[in-house]
Amino acid sequence: MADTLRALVRGATRHLDLATLERLPASFVTEHLDQRHADMLWRVHAAGKGWVYLFVLLEFQSTVDRRMALRMVDYWVRIMNALGSDALGPRGEYPLTIPVVVYNGARPWTAPTDVRGLMGPVPDPLVGVVPSHPYLLVDLQRLDPVGMSTDNMIAALARFERASSEGDLGEAVRALGQWAGQSAEPRLAARLEAWINLDVRSRLGLTGPPIRIRTAAPKGENMTTMLDRIDQWIERQVAQGRDEERRRLVRHLVGRRFGIGAEARLRPILEGISDPAPIEAIAEAVIECDSAEALIARAKEVAGS
Repeated sequence: MADTLRALVRGATRHLDLATLERLPASFVTEHLDQRHADMLWRVHAAGKGWVYLFVLLEFQSTVDRRMALRMVDYWVRIMNALGSDALGPRGEYPLTIPVVVYNGARPWTAPTDVRGLMGPVPDPLVGVVPSHPYLLVDLQRLDPVGMSTDNMIAALARFERASSEGDLGEAVRALGQWAGQSAEPRLAARLEAWINLDVRSRLGLTGPPIRIRTAAPKGENMTTMLDRIDQWIERQVAQGRDEERRRLVRHLVGRRFGIGAEARLRPILEGISDPAPIEAIAEAVIECDSAEALIARAKEVAGS
């Protein structure tokens, strides 16, 4: 949450005491909002101004919600109605509330970020009475991390989402790993690790059992060694994905030329090979051999079995 504020309202953070950031109890939220938004209400103390409330809505969806600004107004009204008198100013003033929407959909966010944008044409004399209630949008797919601190979590997530090559993805994973390794929250680091594992494998189209990585350096191990391990993990994952694609292609060729029976007999032989060179040699044998028996014999010879 502190990194979100640093990324979005950079200059204003000097007026906030980020050491006072606290998440309000889930029971407070769920009495007035639905269950999925529990734990999303925070508050932070502003110098000389009392508490500032932060309502964070996570929108991990593929479609853009055009009515998001209206939803945020609804949530804001519910939160204000739920506040006790101790949260109000000396004259009953309501505290500042900053709505935040975090979005990582593939499509750009096109919905208005202010409820005013949902209104139709308004005559000029009435413009001053049109309601306005904006929210901050964190569009992770398009957030530009340039200019943000390299140890900022939001910046690291943005680099991860925007990675367009295996090299960029590796650097982004290293940045996230370094951030998690420095975090004082072990549960957060563990969840981040699991998410990196799933996301990287999905993005690169990798198959097979997951390989566990550690984003937090074990006791007695320096950060450089830990980050090198992440690089090696990505290299192994990419290599495994390419090998599986080679095996799939060879099986397809064998099935087309010698039938599904030959493909089934070849499958366990291919699965026992981890080096790409023998797989390529078997692919050449599919063309050179005149029968399934000859191919299986050549495959066993190449595989050393």
